[in-house]
Amino acid sequence: MSKVVFISDLHLHPAEQNIQDRFNIFIEWAKQSATQLYILGDFFHAWIGDDGLDEWSLTIANQIRSLVDKGIPVFYMHGNRDFLIGKKFSRLAGWKLLTEPTLLELGSEKVLLAHGDAYCTKDKDHQRFRILTRNRIFCSLFVCLPLKLRKKLVDQVRQHSMSNTSKTLEQMDVVAETVIKVMKDHKINTLIHGHTHKSGLTNYELNGVKLQRYVLSDWDDNPQILCYDNTMGLHFTQL
Repeated sequence: MSKVVFISDLHLHPAEQNIQDRFNIFIEWAKQSATQLYILGDFFHAWIGDDGLDEWSLTIANQIRSLVDKGIPVFYMHGNRDFLIGKKFSRLAGWKLLTEPTLLELGSEKVLLAHGDAYCTKDKDHQRFRILTRNRIFCSLFVCLPLKLRKKLVDQVRQHSMSNTSKTLEQMDVVAETVIKVMKDHKINTLIHGHTHKSGLTNYELNGVKLQRYVLSDWDDNPQILCYDNTMGLHFTQL
């Protein structure tokens, strides 16, 4: 059965061959099973700018393009790791860039799509980082730095993030009150996001109305793929 498919947080990187292998399997699965694909950020573990395209990343772009060429539209939303993906890579991949958040109609219901880090409001350091990296002036100045320097800086951030254990899980998770307010403001009952790597469904209630928050899986082990079809609605599946 054809499905609308949602993924995020692959953190693709040349050094992570296991994740690359899972992505390769996913692409072949999607060619047979997907009608649309939504990627909600952190597709790459880091992105230093479109001028850093190399043979590896061009292969990834071609894999996405292979879906688009089969008539499967692909939509992409920036994450906190790959906020510098620009028009050049997007043109090569053939995907369409989404603003955050984005409203999507699934059947008769409107659903809100987001990367999700904006809702981790107890993580003050990350919120400051997010404000900086979503600033167009900062991004424009950063990509003017020499490519080697950008790569060095991004590699340092990657190593720091892999070794940093100072933050608690509570700090790095979304805040329920923030999520409920966002859903109320957008007048929606269903939110889909990534970022936290805590895949699954969380239910809330507001004035007697049931609210649902779907969190997308990371790809470190056995990724769960969130799908939608008219028969089953939103549901998780594995490749």
